Amino acid sequence: MHQDFANNGMNYHESELRPVSAFISGLFFTGPSSTTTFLYEFFWWMHILLIFGFLNYLPYSKHLHILSSIPNVFLANLDPVRNTIKKLNLDDENADTFGVADIDQFSWKQILDGYSCTECGRCTSVCPANTVGKSLSPRDLIVDIRKRTLEKAPLLVEGKTESELFEKTLVHNYITDMQLWECTTCMACVQECPVMIEHVDSIVDMRRNLVLTESEFPAGLNPVFKSLETNFSPWAFNPADRAEWAEGMNIKSMAEDKDGEILFWVGCAGSFDDRYKKVSKAFATIMQKAGVNFRILGTEEKCNGDTARRLGNEYLAQMMMQENVETLNNYGVKKIVTACPHCFHSLKNEYPQFGGNFEVKHHTQFIEELLAGGKIQMKKESEKHKVTYHDSCYLGRYNDVYDSPRKSLSSVAGLDLVEMERNKSKGFCCGAGGGRMFLEDEEGGRINEERAKEALSTNVDTIASACPFCMTMMTDGVKHFSHSDGFPEKTEEVTVKDIAEIILENIN
Repeated sequence: MHQDFANNGMNYHESELRPVSAFISGLFFTGPSSTTTFLYEFFWWMHILLIFGFLNYLPYSKHLHILSSIPNVFLANLDPVRNTIKKLNLDDENADTFGVADIDQFSWKQILDGYSCTECGRCTSVCPANTVGKSLSPRDLIVDIRKRTLEKAPLLVEGKTESELFEKTLVHNYITDMQLWECTTCMACVQECPVMIEHVDSIVDMRRNLVLTESEFPAGLNPVFKSLETNFSPWAFNPADRAEWAEGMNIKSMAEDKDGEILFWVGCAGSFDDRYKKVSKAFATIMQKAGVNFRILGTEEKCNGDTARRLGNEYLAQMMMQENVETLNNYGVKKIVTACPHCFHSLKNEYPQFGGNFEVKHHTQFIEELLAGGKIQMKKESEKHKVTYHDSCYLGRYNDVYDSPRKSLSSVAGLDLVEMERNKSKGFCCGAGGGRMFLEDEEGGRINEERAKEALSTNVDTIASACPFCMTMMTDGVKHFSHSDGFPEKTEEVTVKDIAEIILENIN
């Protein structure tokens, strides 16, 4: 049979096209002979042995992803809403630790993620922290999980517990604390991964261990956690002042009258931050002009829990989530609108874990609906403005809301919407997510300055945002460049506005 193949004259089937193989084979084939048969069998067996040798080497090399990535993709989270943090059972009396300190505390899927990494680096190339020179590399983090598994797993299988390897842990010895705290949980790495690895889940789990088990976290988080526990917000404001922003606006609270059509969840920034209180007033005014029958919780509202949860403090997060759910359910709330993407994501996608099932909309979605329904009318003529829109990660990548903000802006006469180079699903984080809003930069550059630089390069007069954290970070970034040399002139004239403010300015 081999003789027949070898003597085939190296003629290929009519559908075959192998120009390189045809050329090389021509160098060896001079006609039917014993030499031709020998060469054929030699190369055939060499090919087979090479394949079998590689298959044996495969499980011990980084190339294992050739096999493991297939089930990893098949078993991946296909929920269109990504990174909904899993509830931690804090009532487990047998639990010695919470979160993840080493590989034996990971789920099987997280271990499989480690073995499925192709080391292509796409995740690291889009990581905002890595882009500005910080040490966090999502790829290296996943690779370190695999390395640690390869070292420790054989000992665990054999039942050995005494070894130098057991004196180390994944966190601290392989992955540094600083790397974990540099993550903004923007989900860019997860989106870019070709084999659907969930980097952010593992990072949050390791943060949980640092906070709940080891009490090891940046000193700057002490006042944040204390304030969340005593004032129910990340800032040290009196919770009794939460509804002061609404004074004189004739806005009723649920305690005064619970028969509203929708609840306006104001959020901590919308209640206490002087700049974002203007946004709360603007959006409330739009709803009043549209005849929307809405209510607020006022002093009964507490932080949604997102900041504490992504900083690893699951205890504080669950406390506030459960209390908020109880308050909302007691009032029979069904529909909620909020101007904060972090509140939006948490209320919509994570509150169901605690019995809170609500129809939640972001204020950009609600404004779009009001415009489409003709409940608010825009001026037919307005001053010409060049505006660029910064996508919030928690609104865009987390919840796929890209069109509503842009449609609302497009309804404004005279507004020229200019897109940044990185926009929509490829948008660049402002740097405040994952609790980074309350942490200082210890190394590398500032993420918000990188994003502000990109926004200013569009030569617009207004940067539009739809998130309190984004507004703060972009405003600080613009201020930085307004005092820098060699950047576009009149930088100090560029303003950062929420979409609600832009719409209100142009309503008839």
